[in-house]
Amino acid sequence: MSVRLKNMAKPVKTKTKQRIAGAAFSLKLAGELKRSLVYSLPYILSLTVVGLLFGGVIAYAVNSPTFQLTEVRVLNVGTLSAEESFRFCELRRGENLILLDLIGVQQVIKRKHPEFKEVLVRRVLPNRIEVMLKRRTPVAQVAFSRYVQVDKDLVILPGSAPVPFRNLTILEGAPVPREGLAVGVTLRDPATKKALRLMEVVKRSGILRKHWLSKIELGDPKNISLMVDSDIEIRIGNSHFIERLKILDQTLKTIGLDRSKIRYIDLRFDDVVIGPR
Repeated sequence: MSVRLKNMAKPVKTKTKQRIAGAAFSLKLAGELKRSLVYSLPYILSLTVVGLLFGGVIAYAVNSPTFQLTEVRVLNVGTLSAEESFRFCELRRGENLILLDLIGVQQVIKRKHPEFKEVLVRRVLPNRIEVMLKRRTPVAQVAFSRYVQVDKDLVILPGSAPVPFRNLTILEGAPVPREGLAVGVTLRDPATKKALRLMEVVKRSGILRKHWLSKIELGDPKNISLMVDSDIEIRIGNSHFIERLKILDQTLKTIGLDRSKIRYIDLRFDDVVIGPR
């Protein structure tokens, strides 16, 4: 009987030990948390003070007349009056410079003036906006009912003329885009893209030497022709441009381009065909 009572007392002693150990752990954890809080308190107070100061600065900047927009400078477009500069960017005097959406201003300018390839808008504290622009550069002209200038991305640029512009290769035979011929419209048809790439290759190679690539005719996309010095036709077809231009280079080293003797050079066949005047 005494053995049974001794065995029954063991669980009670074990539970008591567990409660004591749990209480000790809780006290230790509380102590650690207290020490951490004591060490962290200066940082917490510092962050609070910084947050309050920052909030105060922002509130001052948003509500102070010091940061109201009074000047817009548009660079690289000639001389604009103060009012013209505000209209150019669709801005109003008195807008808060801190809250101004610079990306939104940039998008407005690009939408209104697609002739600019790059637009950068920046704040100049306390009250000015500066706009820096980079124009698209015309690299060719396309013959429609009028001649329009395009850049290397085939974006139509401002200004058109009933007669060709000087010193720009003419791309002739391009279809009119569905969007019309407004400034900013991009010519996307494959034939025009191919003609522009061909023009770039010819000019970069220097194959024509002192002669001028005056026109690329693409009315028949399968039979593209180059016009050199306005009246010598080079028939190049619609493929294998690099190979055919190499053949042209070798041919010109032999015969040269004499306007008085040569009417055309045909590169579409195995043998070069030269048409005399």
